[in-house]
Amino acid sequence: MGVWCLLDFFWSLSDGYQGVSFWSLSDGYQGGNYVYVRVVSSCALLTSLSNKKQTKMVETRAQHRRRVASLTWNKVESNQDVFQDVLSRLPVRSIRSFKTVNRYWHASVSNKHFATIHLAQSRKKPSYIACPRVDKAMKLYLLKPGKFNYRHHATVDPPGRSADHRMHMIASFNGLVCCINQLYDEHEVDYQIWICNPSTEETLLLPQGRPSVWTEPSIGVAYGPDISEYKIFRIFCVGKRNAGKGDYLYECEVYSSSTGAWRSIGPVLHLPMYVCFSPHRSDHVFAGGKIYWLVSLEDPAGIMLSVDMEENFEVMELPYYSTDLRDEDRITVATYLINLGGSPSLVVLHADYFDVWEWKEASWVFVIADEFDFMDFAEIVLFMTSSEKEILFVTDSHLWTYHLDTRKWKKRGRPPTRFTNPAIFPFTQSLLPCNGGVRLDGR
Repeated sequence: MGVWCLLDFFWSLSDGYQGVSFWSLSDGYQGGNYVYVRVVSSCALLTSLSNKKQTKMVETRAQHRRRVASLTWNKVESNQDVFQDVLSRLPVRSIRSFKTVNRYWHASVSNKHFATIHLAQSRKKPSYIACPRVDKAMKLYLLKPGKFNYRHHATVDPPGRSADHRMHMIASFNGLVCCINQLYDEHEVDYQIWICNPSTEETLLLPQGRPSVWTEPSIGVAYGPDISEYKIFRIFCVGKRNAGKGDYLYECEVYSSSTGAWRSIGPVLHLPMYVCFSPHRSDHVFAGGKIYWLVSLEDPAGIMLSVDMEENFEVMELPYYSTDLRDEDRITVATYLINLGGSPSLVVLHADYFDVWEWKEASWVFVIADEFDFMDFAEIVLFMTSSEKEILFVTDSHLWTYHLDTRKWKKRGRPPTRFTNPAIFPFTQSLLPCNGGVRLDGR
């Protein structure tokens, strides 16, 4: 009987079973005792196999965690907003590798909405991007505020670059950097202008602008409020007003990420100056929706030039210092433009102290005067930048930070190589393409 019971049980589990008992297919036997034995035996066998199956299928904790995580991740992945929010918190290079998982993942991280929320997350973890030493191949390092440890991030050496001259980083915005590379012939001094994303290793060479004669052009970068929009302003010399005299004529043209082309916007009165130890005329700051350049430090007639995203120019006078002061206590050649909390500001370096001025409501407001903590006059300030209320001083061998609220100095250590024409800017990683996002779809 046991054999018949087993056969009946397995037959009932087979795909072909249609509800007809094996016993009903036998020689017509209908005995009640045999039916009872069949049922009891089948139930006993089922119970035995079930217990064995349960014993074998008990989950370990690790299996349980993996199963729950898998179910939870499937729910996350099916909700695109949650899915994108999770991925937006990861570094750019991790996200780039996710594009190869499948089409859904690729589409989720390749649109303007994701680029926007990722940039918002990156801004919560700001850093500095530094080029300590100008060279033909530009090595860029990330510096985390507080630690200021140098971590190599990228080497920018794009194909098509003018190989006879070195690259200079002049601006950082939305995870992109603007670099210039000098071009030179007997009568013209000009630049190649590059937009680079160090995190994605993408580069874009802008079209060449109109020739600048007698002197190199000055360049400034404006951006926003849309992350896909930026403009490059280029002020250049078109010649002399009167032959043989030093009265030069200057014009400006603007490159827009939305059009990918240069457009002339007419004459301007001034060409920005070389700032202190800068090897080019393109030192500027973007604050409050405007680009600011220093034009002249002549005392008491120093001036500054600005332009907004609507391409309106303005000339402003620098802060007034009494003519009764000693020369070293007035505006000096070591004067820097920085962005303090969204306002254009001036830092004027004197022999053993410095002044800070802030441009507010169309006038200069004196902020602070304080002494240098580094009294070794062998340390010369080569570059200056800022992040919120922190000013970063770059000397030839060290970084120093000064916090305006606490009025405290901190020595931040040495670079991986001695500073030579350094450039350091606030930086946030992003996925934006170098054209500003023209190729990115909407949501």
